[in-house]
Amino acid sequence: MRHGRKSRSKRFDGYKRHVMNDLDIPGLIRGGLVTPANVPEAEAAKPLIEQLETQGDMLAELHIDRGYLDSEPVRTRPELKLVAKPFPVQNGGLFSKEEFVLDLEAMTIACPGGVTMPMALGKVVEFPAERCAACPMRARCTTSASAGRNVRIHEQEPLQARLRAVQRTPQGRESYRERVAIEHQLARIGMTQGIRARYRGLQKNVFDLGRHIVVNNCYVLDGLWREAA
Repeated sequence: MRHGRKSRSKRFDGYKRHVMNDLDIPGLIRGGLVTPANVPEAEAAKPLIEQLETQGDMLAELHIDRGYLDSEPVRTRPELKLVAKPFPVQNGGLFSKEEFVLDLEAMTIACPGGVTMPMALGKVVEFPAERCAACPMRARCTTSASAGRNVRIHEQEPLQARLRAVQRTPQGRESYRERVAIEHQLARIGMTQGIRARYRGLQKNVFDLGRHIVVNNCYVLDGLWREAA
């Protein structure tokens, strides 16, 4: 058994199913991959993109689930237009990270009370307990009785900041809605292949996913031919 997690409380065993859809031809799946459940989603992005580009097409725009944001193509191919939801920054009604001022050039963070601290990617910033204790906005910032406010800086904080800025624009929200078609295709594959692995062994389940992708694409192409006739 390979154990994967959707969240801290929800675990699943077995495998993960990944598919790459073509948004220019609704419903058409251009690639698929099965990985063990304990393999991060990000590791599937590169082989999926390679499947697409071996078909003769170069990828220009990438709509992905945020689980794939830490993948090699996102880190090494800045020419790709990236569409993805950022990680949430809500803090249970208290000041969220968006209420803080992050200077990504000077690598500093300033709290709503005006205290500025140095920061580093992938680290937690700990504001001084004595400064937080004297702050009139403490009750809106932290529930700790003795410690100061902590803010975690994401390893990809510059990218996350850019995605959050896009999310606030009408054009950005409209681009996110295109992912609905991807969710539909995931559901369609799930209806035909099921939610349980049919075989033991990775390669057999990769082959099984390929069979269902071929059947799906046959239906899609048949519909296009009928529309064109």
